[in-house]
Amino acid sequence: MEEVRFWARQVFLQVGRQWVPAVDVCEDEGAYHILLDVAGVEQQDLEVEYHPNGLLVVRGVRRPPFKGSVQCLVLEIPYGAFERQIPLPSPIDPEGISATYQSGLLYICVPKRSSKEQTRTVPINP
Repeated sequence: MEEVRFWARQVFLQVGRQWVPAVDVCEDEGAYHILLDVAGVEQQDLEVEYHPNGLLVVRGVRRPPFKGSVQCLVLEIPYGAFERQIPLPSPIDPEGISATYQSGLLYICVPKRSSKEQTRTVPINP
């Protein structure tokens, strides 16, 4: 009986819990490289948005694989909708953002804006 209570408690803890995928954010000289662990999420259930205030937003839904009259005894994998907001610290090139999805990982490359504009002396005209 104690075992049944343990499993029931585990199932109860999962109900209604929102999940947030783990993320790695790295950078090199030319871009930010963002990797999200979205195992079990179908590609068509993912959305990536860039906002002009420097915020990258990733949304998605992980749906349970079981349908019908299947009763789950343990639910440790969270399901449902998620949203992950990733602030980017410097100006970027929004037109160059790309995303690929493979093996449960979403890779987003966000190129930094060209730093060709350097500090310069401005001449004062008479």
